[in-house]
Amino acid sequence: MSPQQQFILESFNSQTYVDNRMDIQDTPLYDTVTIAAGSALTPLTSVLFTSVGPQSGKTYAQTNMATPQKLNAPEAFAIFGFRFRYSENISLLDIYNILNGFAFEFWMGQKNYQRGPIWNYNAGGGIWAALTNSTTSVLNNGTPGRDSMHRLGINIVIENQMSFYGLLNGNNYTMVASGSGGTGITFQMMNSGLYARGVQ
Repeated sequence: MSPQQQFILESFNSQTYVDNRMDIQDTPLYDTVTIAAGSALTPLTSVLFTSVGPQSGKTYAQTNMATPQKLNAPEAFAIFGFRFRYSENISLLDIYNILNGFAFEFWMGQKNYQRGPIWNYNAGGGIWAALTNSTTSVLNNGTPGRDSMHRLGINIVIENQMSFYGLLNGNNYTMVASGSGGTGITFQMMNSGLYARGVQ
């Protein structure tokens, strides 16, 4: 077994992965949620990996999942890092309240596998610190570089057909209204890792 094959086998370390019978790619698993200006951001309205597939109206720019809260058979995913990004046009008041008032959580089945402040889950991408002469125009979650993205010390495996989702947990927050300069928020969670799919 080559070092790469050994790395892949150890990354999954489960019954789902069968050597030489799965196509393994280093490609992300991601989803996007949009909350309009003046609308409520709550744990229920922030759920990720749930409103997906053709019925959601989302494009591949927003999600690459086809089935709500699970992977299609016989797929599995080994997560090496969680990367949280939000659109940079968000109002400053909104982003301060969200970063200070919400934590990101990732659930598989009935168990919480990640919980922490949003700022901990650096995206490692996006527009970075664009400034005007008078005011701050853009803020982002971390610097845009692969070395700056969030990484797990121990990877997490989404087994085939296991239910999973992410959300922002905090007190209900009403986004700044558009008439007061609010733009709402569009945020995306990208799980970096190895995607195991059936050989076709």
